[in-house]
Amino acid sequence: MCLKCDGWSDEAILEKSRSDIELHGWGYVHVEGGGGSPCLTYTVGMTRFHGHPELVVTGLDAWQATTLLDDLADQIRCGLRLIAGDQLVEHCCEIHQLQLVGVDDPRRLVQAQKIYASAAGLVPALQVVYTDDQGHWPWEFDWTGGTWWQPLLGRPPHA
Repeated sequence: MCLKCDGWSDEAILEKSRSDIELHGWGYVHVEGGGGSPCLTYTVGMTRFHGHPELVVTGLDAWQATTLLDDLADQIRCGLRLIAGDQLVEHCCEIHQLQLVGVDDPRRLVQAQKIYASAAGLVPALQVVYTDDQGHWPWEFDWTGGTWWQPLLGRPPHA
């Protein structure tokens, strides 16, 4: 599902993002992991159409990530507003608990920045962080990760 990996040009990917936003209200960019780094998936369009930071998740495959982000984006479209530190219980993708963490460097969300960044600054983002199979957060000592590897893109609010 990595378009760049499938040979798409940067301009074609950018145009697809714009088209998805116009058609659905948001789109996704999935970046495959490699060389020891996990995959990354983020929304594009929450900023313009919903006045909300973009959402990003690391370590999930494209299907799991887009299912999770689509559920949250749909709730945002219906009025939900998320901020760093919010915790949710989610039932899709076999994920038990979620927490939002502010992304320190949102430039990683290249397509969102290309489309929405302005003189006012970078487009903000929140990382959707999930617990492991035993309910531990990645910043806890007992974190096992299970089948997921999930690097943090910001600091948890309590750390």
